[in-house]
Amino acid sequence: MAISQLDQPVAVAPPRGVIAGGRALKKKIDNTLLIGVPLAGSVGCLFWFRSHPIHAVEVVTFILGYFVIGMGTGVGFHRYFSHKSFLTPTWVAYLLGAAGSMSFQSSLLTWVTDHRRHHAQSDHCGDAHSPIVDGHCDHPEGLKGLFHAHIGWMFDDTVTDINVYGRDLARDPVIMFFARTHYMWPVLSLVIPGLIGYAFGGVTDAWGCVLAACLRTMLFQHSVWAVNSFGHTFGYENYNMRNNSKNNTFLAWLTFGDGYHNNHHRYPRSAFHGLRKDEVDLNGIIITGLGKLGLANKIIIADRYVGEKDSVP
Repeated sequence: MAISQLDQPVAVAPPRGVIAGGRALKKKIDNTLLIGVPLAGSVGCLFWFRSHPIHAVEVVTFILGYFVIGMGTGVGFHRYFSHKSFLTPTWVAYLLGAAGSMSFQSSLLTWVTDHRRHHAQSDHCGDAHSPIVDGHCDHPEGLKGLFHAHIGWMFDDTVTDINVYGRDLARDPVIMFFARTHYMWPVLSLVIPGLIGYAFGGVTDAWGCVLAACLRTMLFQHSVWAVNSFGHTFGYENYNMRNNSKNNTFLAWLTFGDGYHNNHHRYPRSAFHGLRKDEVDLNGIIITGLGKLGLANKIIIADRYVGEKDSVP
């Protein structure tokens, strides 16, 4: 029996700004490497330090490395490149881009366009990483939704259309430099601690520092991704929004302030995400410090928004 046209499944076109199909293959390959290398190194780290003592150089490079990639992502990728919360000299922008690019995440160009898409469609059809709606506008529930927002979205068949969310970025020489050199920076993120370890303790400490760098990278990656998943599920709200964004103090500590996600969605261009006295925001403090050094200007703060009447309780 022939099937009538009415019985045929109806294909739903992806929303504007979302491309579904073959272009996602590169995204899947990239994320397999960017996630797989730190994960494999973290497993190796656990076995390594069962038979090798932990030395000060490994602890110091772990802490400093976490700070560099955390600051590079929060101050650089997020508040400077994505939202222009402040202006800074070009050489500082290059340093911020380099630090963020060492975090084993997607390229600066991809990161910013995905983040713009998230803000434009937050927790609605078209959001890149929501626990409420996936790339095909289906509504996963519970753990399935959390998994999609945390890591599953990096392996689905959708990518962000740069022509919609990043046309201006393609003309930015700083952003395009890091798009072209993207894989150099994760390599340096491991090589630099290895060289420091070798200088202070030889080959053994070099390997220890490289494996410790994999561990700190993996921990930071999951902290950032948790803002997408847990940060849209668990926490408190200062503002009623059209999305499910939450302020999560634990995530804020891990991401230097980016876990105050409800505040951020209310004032996306604010250089400070911590808007109450008890909301410590290291990234905002760093930007303030850059301002005092003359390395940041036109810093946008939430209470300076023109026409804003309501305030944080």
